[in-house]
Amino acid sequence: MGRSVNHLNDAFEVVFFDYPTIESYNDETGQWEPTDEPEDFDCVLDGIRESIKSEFPEYTDCKRWEGREVRIFLEGYGTEIAISEYCGLASLSIRIDESVLEYLSGDFETWEETEEAEQAERERIEKWMSENVSRIFAGYGEYTKVGTFSNGESIYTKK
Repeated sequence: MGRSVNHLNDAFEVVFFDYPTIESYNDETGQWEPTDEPEDFDCVLDGIRESIKSEFPEYTDCKRWEGREVRIFLEGYGTEIAISEYCGLASLSIRIDESVLEYLSGDFETWEETEEAEQAERERIEKWMSENVSRIFAGYGEYTKVGTFSNGESIYTKK
C-alpha cells in the first residue's frame, strides 16, 4: 500500500510544501545551491515556530503527537498547529484544540447549555482561523493536493 504526507485529523486548513534541503556553497558559481540532504528537522521546526510566533505571540510551544507522524508543536487561540514530513514533502495543518472546549462542560447545569457554549466557542475559533490562516501559513503552501489513489498515494500540483 502506498502513502503520502500526513496531517492533523479534522484539520481546518492544510498546506503542503517542499521540505527544505541543506544548501552548500559552490566555489565555481559563487552561489549557494541546494543539495539532496534534508535540513535538520528541529532547525526547520524552530524556523516555522519563530515565524508563526512573531505574528501571533500568544501561541505557546508544545510537543505532542497525533499518531506516529504528525507532530503538534504550537497551541493557542483555541487551536493547535502540526507538521508532518514524508519523502521531501511537508505539511502544516491547523485545527480546533478540542481540549479548549472541554473546560466548558463543568460551567453549566444542563447538557443543552454546555452544547450551546461549546458551539459558540467552536464558531468563534473557526472565525478566527478563517481570518488568520493565510497569515499563519504565509510562505508555505507551494502545492495543492489534487487527490488520493485507492492505494493511499496522493497527487499534488504546484501552485
